Amino acid sequence: MRKLYNNLAWHRIRGLRGLGILALSVAFGLTGLLALSSCDDDDDEAGPEPIEMRGFYTSVNADGTTDCTNEDIDLREQEAGDLSEPNVRITARGVAFGDATFVQVGVKVGESDTNAETISTYYVSETDGSFDRPGAYFLVAKTDSDIQADTIYTGYWAGYAYRRAADATAYQPVVICPYVMVPAGTAGLENIGAGDCGEMGGDTVHPALAKYLTDDDGLRDCHNLLDGQGVLSPMKR
Repeated sequence: MRKLYNNLAWHRIRGLRGLGILALSVAFGLTGLLALSSCDDDDDEAGPEPIEMRGFYTSVNADGTTDCTNEDIDLREQEAGDLSEPNVRITARGVAFGDATFVQVGVKVGESDTNAETISTYYVSETDGSFDRPGAYFLVAKTDSDIQADTIYTGYWAGYAYRRAADATAYQPVVICPYVMVPAGTAGLENIGAGDCGEMGGDTVHPALAKYLTDDDGLRDCHNLLDGQGVLSPMKR
């Protein structure tokens, strides 16, 4: 998660390019909400009741290899006056980042005649009191006959590869990686352990999730999103 993007991997991701620009534009337009989006932030007890979800995604290890893991999610929705206001708040926790809690804010757009329901959110981490390393999710609602849930969300996350190097000051590439979110307790997926994508652990992926998280070569790769000059140029890792 390096071939130039004129190969088959690029053809698979090319359709995401427009969505990637949209998602990142929405995400970085929310920079005024940094105070709401930090690690170890307390949940707002007075807010709406959360919908418990579970997210499965590929990511990048410290040695540069791809792995697959999951996180527990509290999804809170609320009415917004218009779509310039955030109406979604996500709190995510996973074993990949120890005790850290990532709080995200964003916009949920309902289904229309031409588009499916979407969720786009933005987060930043907090390190020693300083905000850094922003990222975004862009997820599209759908149904899947292989997953026993009324609605799931598929798409990607994009941001800095936090586990790229043990040295916290080392260069962190911006990556884009596949992501799928399902209701917590979804039948058939409830026995997948913390930090895994399949019941057997390791690099295994549950068959119901395989189309989103694997390809013919195994785990579906993350891609570097920007080149050395900061230009959008997705390349397979």
